[in-house]
This record gives sequence, structure tokens and C-alpha cells, in this order.
Amino acid sequence: MLKLNKQAAVKVAQLQQLFAASKVSLVTSVFLAIILAYMQREVIALSVVNSWLLIVISVAICRVMLYKAYQRIPMDSVDTINTWLIRFRVGVLVGGVVWGAAGFLMFPAHDTRHQMFLIFMLAGLSAGGVVSLSADLVSSVIFSFATLSPIAIRFFVAGDSLSVAMGMAGILYLGYMVISLRYINQTITDNVVLRFEALIREEAMRINEERYRLLLNHSPVGIFHYDTNLFITYCNEHFADIVHNSIENIVESEMRTVMDKPIVRASINALQGQIVQYDGKYRPTLGDDDLWIEMTCAPSRDVTETIVGGIAIVRDITKSKQAEEMLRINAIAFETQLAMIVTKPNFVILRVNRAFTRLTGYSAQEVIGKTPDILNSGRHDKAFFRFVWKNLKKSGSWQGEVWNQRKNGMIDAEWVAISAVTTPDGRITHYVGTFSDITENKDAMAEIHRLAYYDPLTHLPNRRLLQDRLGQELSASIRNGLHGAILFLDLDNFKALNDTRGHNAGDKLLVEVARRLRSEVRDCDVVGRLGGDEFVVLLEDLSAEADEAAMQAKGVGEKLLDALARPYDFDGYEFHCSTSIGIRLFRDHEAAEELLRHADLAMYQAKTAGRNMLRFFDPAMQTMVTARVEMEKDLRRALEQNQFMLYFQPQVSRDRHVVGAEVLLCWRHPERGFVLPNEFIPLAEKTSLILPIGQWVLETACAQLKVWQAHSQAKHLQLAVNVSARQFRHPDFVVQVRETISSNGIKADLLKLELTESLVLDNISDTLHKMHELRKIGVRFSLDDFGTGYSSFSYLTRLPFDQLKIDRSFVSNIGVKTRDAIIVQTIIGMASNLGIEVIAEGVETEAQYAFLEQHGCPAYQGYLFSRPVQIEKFEQLFLV
Repeated sequence: MLKLNKQAAVKVAQLQQLFAASKVSLVTSVFLAIILAYMQREVIALSVVNSWLLIVISVAICRVMLYKAYQRIPMDSVDTINTWLIRFRVGVLVGGVVWGAAGFLMFPAHDTRHQMFLIFMLAGLSAGGVVSLSADLVSSVIFSFATLSPIAIRFFVAGDSLSVAMGMAGILYLGYMVISLRYINQTITDNVVLRFEALIREEAMRINEERYRLLLNHSPVGIFHYDTNLFITYCNEHFADIVHNSIENIVESEMRTVMDKPIVRASINALQGQIVQYDGKYRPTLGDDDLWIEMTCAPSRDVTETIVGGIAIVRDITKSKQAEEMLRINAIAFETQLAMIVTKPNFVILRVNRAFTRLTGYSAQEVIGKTPDILNSGRHDKAFFRFVWKNLKKSGSWQGEVWNQRKNGMIDAEWVAISAVTTPDGRITHYVGTFSDITENKDAMAEIHRLAYYDPLTHLPNRRLLQDRLGQELSASIRNGLHGAILFLDLDNFKALNDTRGHNAGDKLLVEVARRLRSEVRDCDVVGRLGGDEFVVLLEDLSAEADEAAMQAKGVGEKLLDALARPYDFDGYEFHCSTSIGIRLFRDHEAAEELLRHADLAMYQAKTAGRNMLRFFDPAMQTMVTARVEMEKDLRRALEQNQFMLYFQPQVSRDRHVVGAEVLLCWRHPERGFVLPNEFIPLAEKTSLILPIGQWVLETACAQLKVWQAHSQAKHLQLAVNVSARQFRHPDFVVQVRETISSNGIKADLLKLELTESLVLDNISDTLHKMHELRKIGVRFSLDDFGTGYSSFSYLTRLPFDQLKIDRSFVSNIGVKTRDAIIVQTIIGMASNLGIEVIAEGVETEAQYAFLEQHGCPAYQGYLFSRPVQIEKFEQLFLV
């Protein structure tokens, strides 16, 4: 509507109001027509009444259709507006004529009451129509005249004085309505004009605000406004980007929560009436990178010159500061230890640094304006310089070795690197060259090579060079069909020397071992050190027959054992050192790392066999290692997939009543089936897996005790849990046991931890501390397999054991070996004297039970009473 002129816009508004009001007026007129027809049917012919009513309804339907068509047509031109205004007026005229016709057709000549009803209906209809059509004076007048003039004429035609008087009254009423219509229409028109002008002003303000917003948002600087309470009332996108935040987070936020201190301080000063400048570092609250900003803050005043806030303009000058810093860095870098020159594209020297002067002897004044030909030694021909020039043109850089002549005539080797400096369009503006004297680097390069490939202590090849030489030997053995061998050596008691005589003595031993190894092998063989006390000897060109090659390697190995077994003298201290050697033959396509690993395995086999031994790699050994690796993977998976389960073996009193049980861990493997503890516990002990497995057993046992506490027949039962050495020695063992008991809410004296003799005596002070800590909360302890370990009874008086468990090896020999029976009697008597309970495990026969009972053993465990069973079976057998 704002695109039309004022007059057309007023007409559009009038049309909208007229059509909007016509919806209600049309419905009302139809209902009034129905009422009038119903009332006049008694005094007017029914055919006339029905015909008139049908015409009224038809006209109303046509006008509704006109309204629907109007809604679909955009009022975007003056002609369209005028056309629809005329159509509306025609519709009003037709409607008015139809209702005016009622003044003749529906007028009863001799029934005064129905005459008055007709006059009442027409007067009310005309009054309502005038109100709904008041937006258009023409439509209002047309409707009023069309509705009221026919009945006024009808009264004048009647001729009697009363009728004439009523006709005159109708004319006066019509005139009054027209006069009132004029004022109402003028008021409505004025309101429409005012509303149109207000829309124009609002649109102008909106456009100005949009321009201002676009100007601020696309400004190359950050802008924000704030009030006197330091709440941010506006900021543009560029400012949000500068402070690494979003407009939503910044606007309406207190400045201190989203901005760094420099901005806040400057903003506060501006509220004092100052124009504040800040140039310095800024750290965004939501970022890690420091920025450099330039900010100007000024007070914002209202019409009374009162400060109501502030406005700030912020520029991110980080890049320019970085550029300045790079210039400083470049200036410093130019004065590096490397000689540098800068030339024009025609190689005329513009600048040199002090390192150039130190290297060549030429000062800057002597070379600026000249070309690098001043350094030409004459050792390079023209083809060499053409090659350099060609590479410079092709790739923009070149580096290589050049022989240059110094000012004093000395010629030296220099490493020269030349780079072209280009503009964005590829045009070369300068060349930068660096020079370094590589004569001094020759020894350094040799040292680097030695450090990279040789052991610094023994000067033997290190692992890197050994693997390279082994790869060469593999290739050679494939070509010539001869075997080679790897001998992997480990000194058996090197750690003892280190611990007793110090690292200097250890280093001397390693050096002497290296010397003896080199002296005992051929020149074509390789001796290397992998690290620590591990050495490798590579034997090449052995026999093509495997048996004979093995004998050759064995002979060398035995010779090395003898050589290394001879005593070592360290300043009067004689030291003996044995060696374990693993041997791996090779000839086929095999990986060097794999061969070293095989030799390492064979070496450990030699150590296991008794030390100062040699062993050849056995494939069965590899199979065993592979199986162990697979089982370790399966154990980890078993923990994750809950494949472990506990079995319970009852512990009974003399009268064979169950007093508790020992929990035994079993593994339900999805492929191997039921795996017994002795098959996987040793591996778990060697790895860290025993810790989570042991904790799982402890958690599960305590959870079962929790269940039994609610069972009247089971609440007194104790559970014995075996604890591994690695688990017991863990620093958090005591804490873990406490937390497990606490989290399950069980009585601590129902939990019994079984420890072995070897575990207890390995670190007696640590054992005492942990046992006493757990005894404080009520945990009980049982000494497992008593009598099979150290057989020392003295520690029993120091350690707070509640129970001794007689090992099954003694119990099984009751009635077979008198010695074992005596040991059992002794253990029972000793425990009784010390006030410690006794339980015998492995009781399988009535004879064993009778013997133990006869000699005072109070508790038993074994197949005589029950095998280990699952919890459901245990409860079914013993708790029903």
C-alpha cells in the first residue's frame, strides 16, 4: 500500500473496511429478510413474499462471491482500485433497491401494525447499513436512498394526511442520515489518512534503522553500546568476532562477564565524560589467543546532555602488530650465524649480514653494488652455473655445495641455498642466499652417523644398524643358499654388579664383554648391543645344511660362553658373570624383527634352563607364546562380557553343619568351554589382569554375603576369598576392600581373605600394616596351604591370622605317610596353643575325617562333603 499515492491508498483502506464490514451486514440482512417475510406472510401474498426473499438471498450470495474475488486480486494500481470500488457500489445499490422494493411489495395497505413493523425493519436496516458503509460516502448515500425513498414515496402516494406526514418524516430522517454520514465519512477518511501517513513514517524509520544496522554490522570496526551500569545494549557482528563471542551472549550481559579488563577499564573512564584511547593486548574470555586491539570509548548523552552510557569503537590490530613483530624477527634473523645476501633480480648485491663478512672477509661496503661473482673460486665451469640458473627459474630455489673463495684467497666448501622472492603475480623482486661453511661439518656429520648407528658406550652397532645388517644378511643367504644365525646374549647377573659396585663398574663390564665378543668371532660376523646387558652376534655364511649350520652356531655359542665366563677384574675386585644365549638360524624370507624376537625367546628359555646355557629357538615355544597372547586377549574379553562365575565349596564344622564356603573362580569360555583356574590364573598373575579379576571376585563374594544376610539360615555363613600376591601388594588394596564392604553393607567379619605363606613373608612390614588395617574393621584372615612354604612358625605370633588351612597334600597322606600325619597333628596342636582356628582342606575319605576329628580339627573342606558347586546348587543343598 505504501507504493501507491495517498488518494489511492485511502481508497484501498476504504475498500478493505467496506468489504470487511459487508460480511456481517450481508448475514444480518438475510436474517432480517427472513424475519420480515415470516411476519408479512399473513398480510401479503405468499408468492410475493417468497419471490422477494429469494431475490434478497440471491443478491447476498452474489455480493459474497464478489468479496471472495476481491480477496484474490492485489490492489496494486489505481485502475484496479477504482474498478473494485465501482463494483462494490453497484452491489450496494442492488441490495438497497431490493430492500427498497419491500416498501411497495411488502407494504400492507390496511394493516397498521404490519406497516409499522415494515417501517421499523427498513429504518433499522438503513441505520445499520449507514454505519457499515460509512467508509464510502457514495455507498452510504446510495444504500440510504435506495432503501428509504420507496417507502416514503409509498406514503406520499397514499394521499391521506397521516401518510403524507410519515412520508415527510422519512424524507427528513433520510436527510439527517446523509448529513451525519458526511461527518462520519470525513472522520473515517481522516483516520485512514493519518494511519497511512503513520505507516509512511514507520517505514521511513524502519529503512533508516535498517541502513544504520547494515552500516554498523558491515563496518570494518567493532562497535558496542553500553549503559551506566556497564550492561551492553548493542554490539555489531564484527565486535563479536573480535572478542570471540556471539551477539546473543554479549548483548544484555554485564560487561565484566564477557570482556577482558582493558576494555572494562576504558569503558568505565568514558562514563566520566572522557574520550578514552586504549592500544594493547586483549584476551578473549572464550579464547586462548591474545589479541592486539585499538579502542576508542566516548560517553553517550541524551537531549539534556546527561551521560546515559557509552559507545566504543574497537579495531583488531593483531595482524599489523604481528607484521611489525615479524619485521623485527626478520631483522634479527637476518643477523643469524648463517651468512646471508639479498640481491636484485639481476644478482646485484643489495645487502649482506655480519655473518657474511665473518665468513668471506668482505665488508658490506666492498660487495654492495657488485655480483656474487666476487666469490668465484674458478672450480665450477659455466655448465654448473647454467644448471643453477635453470633450477632457479623452474622452481624458484636451489641449494647445493659450492666452492667459494674468501677475500684472503682461501677456498672452502660452502652449502649455498638460494630462494627467489616473488610478488603475488609471480614477478621476481629479489633473491636471498644463505652460506654455511660445511668444512667444519664433516666431523660433525661423522659423529651424527656414529650416534645414529652405534652404541656410544661399546661402539658396537646398535639395534638400528643391526636390523639393517640383518636385512642384508637375509638377502645374501637367500642368494647363496647358506644359513646364517642370530645369537641373542643376556648377561645373567649384570644387575648384581650394578647394585653392589655402581654403574661405573657396570659400564666397564659391558665394554669388556664387547671386546671379548669381537675377539671371538670372524671379521665378517657382526657384534652389536641392543641396550642394557643384551648383545647380538650375527653369523653369516654357515653351512647350507641346517644340522651342520646348527652345530657351527652351537660351537660359536659355546666359545662365547667360555670367553664371557672368565673372571673380570675391576681394580682388584674379581667378578664372575655367566651368560644365557638364544640362537635362531635363518635362510628363508623372514622379517628381521621377527628373527630377533625368536632369538630373544630362545634366550629366555636358556635362562629358565639354569643360566650359562644356550638354547635354539623351538617353534613350539612360539606356539606357546601365541597361545598365551590369545588367552590374554580372551581374559580381557571375559571381564568385559561377564564370562567369569564363582563356585562355592562348603566348609563344615565337626557336626558337619555348613559354616561357610570358599569361593573358586571359573571361566565359561564361549569356544573352549569350562576353563579351570590353574589354566588361566598364572597368566593373569603375570599380567595386570589379576587386579580387575581379583576385584570382581571380591565384589561378587560381598554381593552374595549381602544376599545371605537377609536369609535366616545363611546370615551366619562366612566366605573365604583367595587373594593374589599382586592384588595384595597393590597400594589401594586396603581402600578397595573397605569400599567393597561398605558399598555392599555387609558385616566385615563374614569375609575371610586367604593369603599364602610366600605372599605373607615377601614383605612382612607391608603385610602387617595391611592386615592390621583390615582387622580394624573386622575382616578375617586365613593362612592358605600352611606348611608347604617356608615352614617357619615364628611369624605366626606376629601376624593377626584367624585361621590356618592345612594343605591338601598333608591331608591326602593321612594313613599313608606317618610323617604327614604327625605334621597335621603338630599344626592342630600349635594353632590351638596360639588360639588360631584350623581348617583342613582336601578331605575326601571318612578315614581322613575321623583322624582329623580325633585330633581336634574343628573345620573341614573337601569332596567328602561336597565338590565346588554353583550358588543355586549350594543353596539348594545346604540352606533348605
